Amino acid sequence: MSRAGEGHDAAPLLRVLFVAPYYKPNWGGIERVIDQLSAQLRAAGHQTGILATHYAFPRRHLPGLAARETIDGGMASYRVPSWPHRAPPFFSVPLVWFPPRAFAAILDEFRPDIIHWIGDGWFWGHCWTWWYGRRRAGVVFTPSFHRLIPAYRWLQPINILLCRAADRITTLSATERRGLARTYLAPRRRVRQIGWGIAAPPSDGARPRDWRPDRLTVLCVGRIGAHKGQDWTLDRLLAARARLPREVAARLRLVLVGRDEGGEADVRARIDREGLAELVLLTGEVDDAELLRWYDHADLFVLFSRYEAFGLALVEALAHGLPAVTHAVGATAEIVPDGRGAIVVPPFDAAAAEDALAALLANPDARAALGRIGRSYAARYAWPRVAERFVVTYREALARRDRRNRRSGGHTAIAAIRGEARWTNSTS
Repeated sequence: MSRAGEGHDAAPLLRVLFVAPYYKPNWGGIERVIDQLSAQLRAAGHQTGILATHYAFPRRHLPGLAARETIDGGMASYRVPSWPHRAPPFFSVPLVWFPPRAFAAILDEFRPDIIHWIGDGWFWGHCWTWWYGRRRAGVVFTPSFHRLIPAYRWLQPINILLCRAADRITTLSATERRGLARTYLAPRRRVRQIGWGIAAPPSDGARPRDWRPDRLTVLCVGRIGAHKGQDWTLDRLLAARARLPREVAARLRLVLVGRDEGGEADVRARIDREGLAELVLLTGEVDDAELLRWYDHADLFVLFSRYEAFGLALVEALAHGLPAVTHAVGATAEIVPDGRGAIVVPPFDAAAAEDALAALLANPDARAALGRIGRSYAARYAWPRVAERFVVTYREALARRDRRNRRSGGHTAIAAIRGEARWTNSTS
């Protein structure tokens, strides 16, 4: 029997430790995925933990965060110390020193069956959890792959090694799978395409703050910065507004939901410069309940990012019956094909985007019909179904761990001296 006990189907329950640089109170897409996947696993009887840093995105040190605590009704939360506290002002993850023995102590305490790396930037977390945990845990890597810009090319050899080290690699799409094979030389037989799940619970029925019932609300969700394309979105919306009947154009409102990622000052300056205060609202970061209210009260969703590995907010919007307009960058058109709740135009095709926006904004019946299609289509990404696929992948990783150990002759005395085999292996 495993340390977590036995499930109803007699399959051993698992102890899963997620490894990511940021977690609550930071609240981006990956953090929400960890939260929701963890909840699904705990509901099935598994035990979960998160190993993160004392930083919030991007690289902001938060000294008041607890080093160890239990959160969310049973999830073990660990945060490793670092030095220095001020990270260099570049790269998405703090490039500071994280002491390796801190990772060893956390692994000793939690004793994971599975170490699940989510995201491909925190190489210290990946390397040290692999070094101290590889003999006793299966390792799963979900890179959430993005094409490397020239300044980040140094990550390529590191991620090639991590892909070689992982027992299983999960991708969000076939597009990402091809990118991993090309850029990180991911071993094909170890890759499983799963994708993220989405949770679409009913909202509390309340109206979102600053929502106006007299407005035709176009919603865009994502960190405010160049990557998510809010400026390009505003350009397209202004052009589409000029083609709408006057009474419709007068009601139009763009709501930008998300924390600042370096672009908010520019957006606010443009609002002031062009007199767009009645057209554009920036809400800042909101909690899950408020985000659900915006999904339920908006009329149209838009997403014109430079790249999307999956497009979580897009699928969440569809699950709430919200029609969408987006473009085919990254895996967007694969995850949500044209007509399955969204109009998907060619990448950065301004005329096509404006045509789609004008057509849907002028036609509430078309929006309603597309929204019904999207709600039905998004059901395939419901978390219970997706979480089951992760559990299957975890068990495959454990089987490969066992094969690795048999080939290396089991847990040697040298491994024990190195601290690689210190927690009890009650599955053997």
